[in-house]
Amino acid sequence: MPVTRALVTDDYGGLLLWIPDASALYLFAGPSLNWPPTVEQFAAIARRPGLSAWMVGDDDDQAAWGHFDLTVHGTSARLGRVIINPRYRGRGLGHTLIRSALEKARNLGADEVRLAVVSDNAAAVKTYRRAGFQEVVDPERPMFTAMRYQIHSRP
Repeated sequence: MPVTRALVTDDYGGLLLWIPDASALYLFAGPSLNWPPTVEQFAAIARRPGLSAWMVGDDDDQAAWGHFDLTVHGTSARLGRVIINPRYRGRGLGHTLIRSALEKARNLGADEVRLAVVSDNAAAVKTYRRAGFQEVVDPERPMFTAMRYQIHSRP
C-alpha cells in the first residue's frame, strides 16, 4: 500500500542519485534546476511559498520510490518535479504516484491540479492522460505540454 510522507532534508541525497545526467534532470525539473543538481538547489525550491515536497513508498518498505511536489495557491495546486527511482520504473508506479499526488492536493484544499511536462517526455504525457489530465493551451511555453485535472469532491 502506498505511503506518502513529507520530504525531509535527508531525502535529498538519495533523490540526487535518481538523476543520472543533465537530460534526466531536464525531464524531472525543466529549467528550474541546473546540472549537476545539488542539495542546495532542492532546498531553495523547497522554500518557495505554498510548496510542499513529498516522497512516496510502500508501508512494508522504508525506502521511498517516488517524489513529487505541490504548490498550492487558493484552490489550485501545481504538480511538479515528479520522479520515480530508476530501480522501480516499469512497474506502473507512475499511476500510483499520481493518485497519491491528487489525494494530497485534495487534502491540501485544491479542487484542481495543473502541471507542465516537457513535451518530449512522451511516457509522462501518456501517464498523465491515462490518469485523467486534460491538455490545456499554453502558447507561451510550446516546449511544455500544459495539463489540468479537476478534482471531484468526495461523495
